[in-house]
This record gives sequence, structure tokens and C-alpha cells, in this order.
Amino acid sequence: MDNVNIDKILKDFKSHEEYLSEKLQDEKFQKEFLRVSIEEYAEDGDFKEFFRSLEQVIKARGSVRSFAEKIDIDRSNLCDILNGKTIPRIDTLNKILKGLGASITIKTA
Repeated sequence: MDNVNIDKILKDFKSHEEYLSEKLQDEKFQKEFLRVSIEEYAEDGDFKEFFRSLEQVIKARGSVRSFAEKIDIDRSNLCDILNGKTIPRIDTLNKILKGLGASITIKTA
């Protein structure tokens, strides 16, 4: 059996978080990521996972603090939303999405 250099393999290996962080630098990918996230939320109702997705996009664009200031939402309130401690009102969610260049569209079944 050939000698395998595990250290080299691990050094070249990217974690899922590292890969996603890199991909989220692309604004087109961010929009698609948010679209898929909200569709999954509509199906499974897992708001914590959806808000985690929002947080990842917000952090890819800078910081939660600067984003909260930009959209005029209290930083601690935004943190509570992103951490799943608070479910936002629809107008607050719309404000967050609008700040990310996205919007809510309602389709009839």
C-alpha cells in the first residue's frame, strides 16, 4: 500500500463551512442560497435553519452590526432573530430580506 500523506490531504480539504463561506462571496450565489433557504423553510417550517441562512449571507457581506444599522433594526433584536430566539413579524422579515436585495413573493397553489 502506498504511503498516504494524511497531513497534506487534510491541509487541502475544505470544510463545508469554508466552502460555503467562499461561495457566499458571490452575490448571485447569495440570492440563490436565500431562494432555496426560504423554499425549504416553507416546506419544513424550520425557521432556525432559515434564519441561520440569513445570518450567513449577512456575515458574507460584512457584520451583523453594520447590517442592522443599514436596515435600521436594533442589533440585539436582529441577533435574537438570527439565533432563533425570536420569530420576526412579516414587516421585519421583509425589511431584512429587502436589505439583502430579496423579497417575499406569495404564490397561490
